Amino acid sequence: MRRFIDVVLAILLTIIAAPILLLIAILIKFDSPGSILYTPQMVGQNGKPFLLLRFRTMSLTAPGLRLERNQTQTGRFIRNYSLDHLPMLINLLKGDLTLIGPRPMEMEIVDLQVPVWQQYFQVKPGLFNYAVLKLGNLWTASRVSAPTLNQELELEYRQKQSVSVDLHLMIRSLRAFVASRGNIKARGKPDIKVKSRLRSDV
Repeated sequence: MRRFIDVVLAILLTIIAAPILLLIAILIKFDSPGSILYTPQMVGQNGKPFLLLRFRTMSLTAPGLRLERNQTQTGRFIRNYSLDHLPMLINLLKGDLTLIGPRPMEMEIVDLQVPVWQQYFQVKPGLFNYAVLKLGNLWTASRVSAPTLNQELELEYRQKQSVSVDLHLMIRSLRAFVASRGNIKARGKPDIKVKSRLRSDV
């Protein structure tokens, strides 16, 4: 049933987003030389690697510059409004991702010999993530200051996982997205209990 919902939503959302996907692809192609997509290798369910599909936002002609200086004009706009994530709908359709699940993680930061990572990837990664929602605008910084908190939160989600919990998380995530107009810099504040845990881990 879960896979059926993923496929139906992926098809519907891809059809709706098709004009935007096409427009962004054209803008990227004219903005700077290089591929339209950025495809980092990520860790999926049971440790299986897959290529995550995102629109390219960085210039390939000036590597090594700081993020804000290396972004293309198109890349800066679509990244600011999370439009670079739209190709991930293809990952949802292919079955690399599910709608709600732990955030897919980069190969270079995962050690599958560590038990906590083994637990993390027993389920399929998701488009919407419990840890990202709970940490809000501190999620990015927390990956450096409290690297294990993200894992702990995703394992908490697994214990709570149900149809009603997934529906609640999706609604909250969509509300946060709409409230911030998709702007990752305007993500909501972290939950109070999670913020206190973040402080204790620093």
